[in-house]
Amino acid sequence: MPASSKPFISVVLCTHNRANLLPTVLSGLVAQSLTTSAYEIIVVDNASTDDTSGVLRQIQVQVPTAPIRLLYEPTQGLGYARNTGWSNAKGRYVAFIDDDCLPAKNWLEVLLDCFQQLKPEPWSVGGRIIPVYDAPKPSWFKDAYETDTWGDQPRFLLKGESFTGCNMSFRREVIERFGGFDVDFGMKGDKLALAEETQLFRKIWFEAGEAFNCYYTPHAVMHHNIDPYKMTVSYQLKRAFMSGQASCSMAQLESLFHKSVLFFGSIAQLIWKSLLAVSRVRSGHNWRNWAVEELYPVMSHCGRFMAFLGVRMSFRQRSTVQRVHCS
Repeated sequence: MPASSKPFISVVLCTHNRANLLPTVLSGLVAQSLTTSAYEIIVVDNASTDDTSGVLRQIQVQVPTAPIRLLYEPTQGLGYARNTGWSNAKGRYVAFIDDDCLPAKNWLEVLLDCFQQLKPEPWSVGGRIIPVYDAPKPSWFKDAYETDTWGDQPRFLLKGESFTGCNMSFRREVIERFGGFDVDFGMKGDKLALAEETQLFRKIWFEAGEAFNCYYTPHAVMHHNIDPYKMTVSYQLKRAFMSGQASCSMAQLESLFHKSVLFFGSIAQLIWKSLLAVSRVRSGHNWRNWAVEELYPVMSHCGRFMAFLGVRMSFRQRSTVQRVHCS
């Protein structure tokens, strides 16, 4: 891409120590149906210690026409990396993708069409996320556990809804106006954490209200590779717990009264969901499905309740609890 050209849309791909995944996701981005001059690919190396930079340089040599830029963010954390990416974007629009994903060939074209054709112009556009598997999935594991969809028909999101981080896009000015991603949320290395994108959506909904228009299109498809460690009960429940912890942190925007309602609501919901889970135990039903489907809300409310009490827990993605502290 000539130095003087300015793309319409910038793709931000943040990565940490996953050099082996980069050729796949970049091949999908380079092969987009959108003309090459219309987009750029910004790869943010987030303090990797593997051969991430070497792999990227090799791809740039192999595909010299690919509109790829490599940036380095030394502070570990997905929020830091995404902020580095969008703040260096040249495009009017910024789309985000994860390093374990593969976009449909027309992904960027669909996103860009939504921004340019819809009136009023959306602030954000997102799409469907479909799981794919490199390794055989367990017989009990359902695609629904890792599928993100907002329906089969295009629509504007309802107030409070938000897109998932590996298939979302914004007008760049919107991200800048609301301060980007909160670096207290999101993955940090191999530490399991969530909600940096949810926090941004929550902040925009809180400050902009009904003016914030987010458009969902099922035609902007992202394929998300599911690692075998995610196809376990322990991971699914840890993720549920951490989502509850994150939701407590996001509640800091709320009034004291609303925080009190959330606190006592968490207690009530924890008791209610626990009773429901026990009542739904069925003989012959796979206990793993029961655990994921019935204990997920229990663990989420448990994480929120403990966070309200000042107890924060930290998990590594592939291991057990690392540390516990009270704030």
